[in-house]
Amino acid sequence: MKKITAIVLAALMLFTLAACGGNNATNGNAAPAVYEGTLSSLCTKMYETNPVELMVMTEGADIDLSDPANLEYYLGITNTADIKEAIFSETMMGSQAYSLVLVRVNDTAKVEEIKKSILENVNTRKWICVEANQIRVASSADLIMFIMLDSSFGETIADGMVEAFKTNVGELTGETLSKG
Repeated sequence: MKKITAIVLAALMLFTLAACGGNNATNGNAAPAVYEGTLSSLCTKMYETNPVELMVMTEGADIDLSDPANLEYYLGITNTADIKEAIFSETMMGSQAYSLVLVRVNDTAKVEEIKKSILENVNTRKWICVEANQIRVASSADLIMFIMLDSSFGETIADGMVEAFKTNVGELTGETLSKG
């Protein structure tokens, strides 16, 4: 009887240690889940999570990657080879500094490099007579979310959109870059 009890307890301890060790290794090294939906659906979900009250907006329109000037206008970068797809959401009135861009990259290893390039090179004065003074660039797996706006629309809009992005993609990867 003692041998059976000892064997059962030993097996239980081994099972418990294996289970705990497996969870720690998986949680510590697991890559974030890749968002499987479209960028347009993500944009819609983000606005449902964090409504932005500005004048009529274009929501989730494709950026034509066949012309590098389009990417430069929205993100300040010209290397379209790194980008799989991109969409933008902006006000239809050129006198409001607000731009949200979602990007899916070809290679997740380049995400941080692309984020830094966006932060450093985007034209915050691309609108007539107005300028964006808040910028946030966040990422999750193969996605980059970029927002820039005039903080007079609300001090918390940029950070709220980062949180809406995080809520809808699961978790952020890398550092969220910011200005203003």
